[in-house]
Amino acid sequence: MRNTSKLIDNNVMQLGPFSRLKPAGPGRRVSLLIIAVFACWIAPGLWPGSRPGAHVPITTKMTFNRDVVRILQRNCISCHRPGGIAFSLATYEEARPWAKDIEYELLRQKMPPWNAVRGFGDFINAPQLTQRDIDLIVNWTDGGTPKGEDKDFPRGPTYNPGWQLGTPDLTLKTASECRVAAGQDKYETVSVATGLKEDRSLTAIDLHPGNASIVHCAVFYLESATGDGEDLFLSSWIPGQNPVRFPDGVGLLLPAGSRIKVKIHYHGGEAEAADRSEIGIYLAPKPPARKIALGIVSDARRLMPTGEATRSIRTEYTVDHECELVAIRPAASQSIVSLQSTAYRPDGTQEVLIWTRGATYDWAPVYHLRRPARLPRGTKIETVAYIEEPDSKQTGPPKESRWSDISREPLCILWLATRTAEAQAR
Repeated sequence: MRNTSKLIDNNVMQLGPFSRLKPAGPGRRVSLLIIAVFACWIAPGLWPGSRPGAHVPITTKMTFNRDVVRILQRNCISCHRPGGIAFSLATYEEARPWAKDIEYELLRQKMPPWNAVRGFGDFINAPQLTQRDIDLIVNWTDGGTPKGEDKDFPRGPTYNPGWQLGTPDLTLKTASECRVAAGQDKYETVSVATGLKEDRSLTAIDLHPGNASIVHCAVFYLESATGDGEDLFLSSWIPGQNPVRFPDGVGLLLPAGSRIKVKIHYHGGEAEAADRSEIGIYLAPKPPARKIALGIVSDARRLMPTGEATRSIRTEYTVDHECELVAIRPAASQSIVSLQSTAYRPDGTQEVLIWTRGATYDWAPVYHLRRPARLPRGTKIETVAYIEEPDSKQTGPPKESRWSDISREPLCILWLATRTAEAQAR
């Protein structure tokens, strides 16, 4: 099997012959007509030899029904399925026209969407796609994309459309439908009462879209009790990424009478559609021994260096009590080229908590550590982000800028677990 681990972007085939066409202008309409006819001739795929009946040499033993579909089911079908947010890859007939695009995205590590660099932090919710899986798919696409025997296709359900962590302790439904026009990008923020009569502790939160084909992503907040204060960030929801519970004995306070605010990003399809999503709340059965406090790593006022196409901003957060880091969420602005958070402990040891490269628009996951990182009192967490100048061709003297000019989000959010006073007394 061909190993693809050392392939780089410029060795990868582009997304197809028509992916960069510009709108027609004078003198280009005839050419575009010829291209359109040619495109129809090779449909349903974008590549010569992809149309049914075309002779394609089969040079691989890998088949879709026996090998490829199982990888897709484990890693892709939660989004790429009928009724999902993206085109379906559930069957051979649906997946084969996209074969070269799949190869392209895998080799550029764009799919599944995940910006953390392997080897810098170990995360529970990291994609399970292995290098062997990638090599297998590339060999299938380069080897003629054979279907295989029908008997090899796995039977039974391939995707769980329900709650991924089981039935929530609380199910909160938005008050009314949100209607989204065809092709519309829309953000809708709604506030829902938890109905809690006493303080409880949150261990996980999830979203169940009413219409998965238009729900692009969402973020959750604990609404300010006063209504005019700052909402507390809770988590984010991204299609295809399962929610994660906090470790045993860890919870985040949900006060009695609290409200959850959810901001949903919709991306309209071919026709007008409606959605009424549900929020799933998972609660600790008893008061946890450790409570979550958020650490905000950011300095909106700090100036970034000027005069360079790529700028950097560096900021620190000092831990004022012994705790453990259980999750981390770096900012995912498309201006960020690279971001790294490192813990410098008082004993001189240091640990890279996370390193991300690039960003996927609006998809900023919370990265849950497989093993919480110990942070003694006095630990400094340094976050360095390298930011690409939006307009590298600007003329005149360089302009000073701040992180707040780029994003309203902090550079990094830390979920810090601290033992409660009650647990320390025991």
